Amino acid sequence: MIRSIRFSLTLWYAAILAVILSLFGWVLYTRVEKNLAQDIDNVLASEADGVGDAIFAFWKAEQTFSHRKETEERQVSRLVLRWAHETGALETERPIRLLDPEGHPVDASRSFTQLALPMSREAISQARKGRTTYETFPLADKRIRLITRPEVEDKQILYLVQAAAPLHQADASLRRLHLGLLWLIPITLALTSALGWLLATQALRPVGRMTTQARRIGAEHLHQRIDIPKTGDELEHLAATFNDMLARLERAFRRLRQFSAAASHELRTPLTIMKGEVEVALRKPRDPEEYQRVLHTHLEALNEMTHIVEELLTLARSEAGEGAVEWQPVELRRLTETVCNSFKPVAEKKQIRIELSSDEPAWIRGEPRLLERLIANLLDNALKHTPAHGSVNLQILQEGNRACLIVQDTGSGIPADQLPKIFDQFFSRRPSEGALSTGLGLGLCRWIAEAHQGRIEAASPPGHGAVFTVRLPFSAAS
Repeated sequence: MIRSIRFSLTLWYAAILAVILSLFGWVLYTRVEKNLAQDIDNVLASEADGVGDAIFAFWKAEQTFSHRKETEERQVSRLVLRWAHETGALETERPIRLLDPEGHPVDASRSFTQLALPMSREAISQARKGRTTYETFPLADKRIRLITRPEVEDKQILYLVQAAAPLHQADASLRRLHLGLLWLIPITLALTSALGWLLATQALRPVGRMTTQARRIGAEHLHQRIDIPKTGDELEHLAATFNDMLARLERAFRRLRQFSAAASHELRTPLTIMKGEVEVALRKPRDPEEYQRVLHTHLEALNEMTHIVEELLTLARSEAGEGAVEWQPVELRRLTETVCNSFKPVAEKKQIRIELSSDEPAWIRGEPRLLERLIANLLDNALKHTPAHGSVNLQILQEGNRACLIVQDTGSGIPADQLPKIFDQFFSRRPSEGALSTGLGLGLCRWIAEAHQGRIEAASPPGHGAVFTVRLPFSAAS
């Protein structure tokens, strides 16, 4: 289960979610902590400003203080004491303390005195420079936030205001937030991981069905296909690709079986002839002429076997995609004439006429060796199926941007039920079925035509023999 895709997806999902939730919790906690501290500092600053404004208003009320550049420290201290005594402003629960410019306490509220906060030399030093200072003091059971703000008049420090605030409420809120995140993140992670597991299971369910179906497909059941899920995603594409692979494997296995059957069938006849001739020759002593006749018979059988093996190998390479066409300009009329001349001795022996007609040269693009095999196979097939005193007509025409080669014989033609599969590579009509064998040539012809971006067609008009038409595209030389 650890190596399953479902487990891996869930593990990755949980790990990424854990990182995101942890980062989110850290950002949330730090932002809340910073906002709480900022709010407390703003409250302390407001209290310090309120104290300074109240003292200034008190001074205005009694008009005992003037805006002189030089102000005596004792006058300021007496003013602060009078303000505290007459207004009772320091009789409050808010921790407030007033200091002189040297940092000596002038007066303080009872709540501030109870805190017993130490005097910070750094805060006094910064106050003398006219700077406000914020400090946090940890006590036994809580923390205290303290502001030290100087009151400045004409660049002269009159007194210092200190205001304090306990941080226990803010700390309690942060502790609750921290505890909530510690519980919420694992629970959320567990729930979302379970949901991710269910989603991964649902998403990969078609893969399980495809796996089960693929296990049942063996070498004897390559015709079967797996069901394609209508998901519109990569799984549907994977199933379609797998079915295409099965189709290619089925064709390859079928070709292999047909190749083996065709090889054994086609090679059996010449081997049987050779074996029979040898057995007859060995029954009794023969004349040298008789032995020569047997050798000639063996030579013809060997030539036929060589031709069959070459066609089988060519077909095998064509199925495997090997032996790519070496493109070059080829003049179709001249090539056809050369092939016809090579078959004239065979035609004369069978008393068959070979006639070639062509209006003008037809240049095509292809490989002369393969095109010669195409024409030779069509001509050989026509001669095999044409009786004595018959004729084989070859005609080269132009149809638009294609050259057209027509081979027509005066034989018995092709039965209508066998015409659709006449170009199957290993299709063979046995003599017992009422027709002569076609061998392997026509299947090879179809492959050569298609390899040259053309096509081949067969027709058998009643009483006119068989007609084979090959259409090949013209080359730039035409």
